[in-house]
Amino acid sequence: MRPAWKTVILWVSVLPAAILGMMLAYGLWRILHYISAARFIDTDSWLNTVFTDIMSNFIAGAAFVYIGSRVAPTDRKIVAIVLTGLLLVVSGSSLFIVNFMTKDYASNVGIICGNIGSIICCMSIYKGEIGDKDL
Repeated sequence: MRPAWKTVILWVSVLPAAILGMMLAYGLWRILHYISAARFIDTDSWLNTVFTDIMSNFIAGAAFVYIGSRVAPTDRKIVAIVLTGLLLVVSGSSLFIVNFMTKDYASNVGIICGNIGSIICCMSIYKGEIGDKDL
């Protein structure tokens, strides 16, 4: 048993930790891509788009759900579902803003890939494929 104040701190830090982890995973993937493969791939090619936009958003969505569920002291499956739903709602509003206000349709791919990454991570956590044994 942990003290009540530690449990409260863990519950309060679930969302900030998930957001920070998502931003770090996104940035880290972009840095790793820049260091390793970016010098050898044409910046206008489809392959570069896959490695930067699609993969970085996919990893960021999965990291959001995974880190948030790992920080939660209990009910990690429920937390994963709630975080996935939260990301879907926020990205739905982002799709509205991107499509109707800025007309930047290329960003839709990244938003959708972030959703797919979060859904796959949530399903893995819910099925028990990712769990306490992975620490």
